[in-house]
Amino acid sequence: MKMLRDKLSWWEDQYLFDNLDYIIIGGGIVGLSTAIELKSNNPKHKILIIDKQSYPVGASTRNAGFACFGSISEILDDIGKFGESICQDLIKMRYDGLSILKERVSLSNMNYKNNGGAEIFNNQEDFDHYESKIPYLNDFVADTLGIKDCFSVNSGPFGNEILNQYEGSIFPHMMMAELTKIAKHAGVLFLHGIEITKIDIPNHTIITNKGTILYPKLIVCTNGFSEDLIHNSTLSIDLKPARNQVLVTNPILNFSIGPCYHMDCGYVYFRAIDNRLLIGGGRNTDFKVEATSDLNQTNEIISYLTDIINTTIAPNCNVKIEKQWSGIMGVGSTKMPIVTQLPNDIFLAIRMGGMGVAIGSYIGRLTAKSIN
Repeated sequence: MKMLRDKLSWWEDQYLFDNLDYIIIGGGIVGLSTAIELKSNNPKHKILIIDKQSYPVGASTRNAGFACFGSISEILDDIGKFGESICQDLIKMRYDGLSILKERVSLSNMNYKNNGGAEIFNNQEDFDHYESKIPYLNDFVADTLGIKDCFSVNSGPFGNEILNQYEGSIFPHMMMAELTKIAKHAGVLFLHGIEITKIDIPNHTIITNKGTILYPKLIVCTNGFSEDLIHNSTLSIDLKPARNQVLVTNPILNFSIGPCYHMDCGYVYFRAIDNRLLIGGGRNTDFKVEATSDLNQTNEIISYLTDIINTTIAPNCNVKIEKQWSGIMGVGSTKMPIVTQLPNDIFLAIRMGGMGVAIGSYIGRLTAKSIN
């Protein structure tokens, strides 16, 4: 295949590729954050972000807009699976990532609302169980983050709930637009409409739909879409795509709920947007079907989420679904992100575990430090 540079004008070639230091694959939260951090560390670095779309279509702009680091059942479930030490690391990464994001992007420029994150439960027995764990988990979070009284019982529109007072919500596309603006202002270059099909490690080359590109140092930030690129490179990484469905209803009369809500260890989540209900998740009803990078919808999961609306959130409201979409996350046997170096100057910053909004800015900083 012909080199991409051979197809460009002199001006395009010089502007994009001459004296290039880094190519970043993926212009989502992690890719942008990594580029911004690299530029902050050394403004002379020449960095090119390549993305197959004019804007990211993974999880960065297709998530539900939750700025969260963990509901009580999700954290306790993770402690049971991975142990306290790993969970402390995860929570700190998420919390620190949100802090970096809020320092970088003004709260108004991503419509950040500090409205908390609440969890509701299927029955009184489940609520009683998790209520009894509040003292333990508050001590755990305080030891990890230095913040007090993270979880408390709250009386909400659905009855008793357990509130995480330090969570909130954002407008994802506003956040991404601002991060892109910051990266461009720092001098980061962008090349859109280029789909990378293979990383040719021995030849220091990436193969695209427009031609091949020699890379100086390559940083892969495509999260759940990274599996094919990595497997095509004859490497096996503990990473699988995971699709989540998201639905938005028509306006609901007098509909108002304050916090962002979680159910079922974080697998279902919902919140109010403009007098409408946004609800997403449900992949735990069929992990095999949702282990895909295909951005289509799953009717069975849509029916499952719709049933939750009609039985739990807005019964007797004659709710209709006005918009639906899916987003792709990157998951594995652990929720710990992958930040590592491969042979021939390739670096991975992937597997955000469904917490990209929270953890992405931290992973960008960690990746930039590990490369320098």
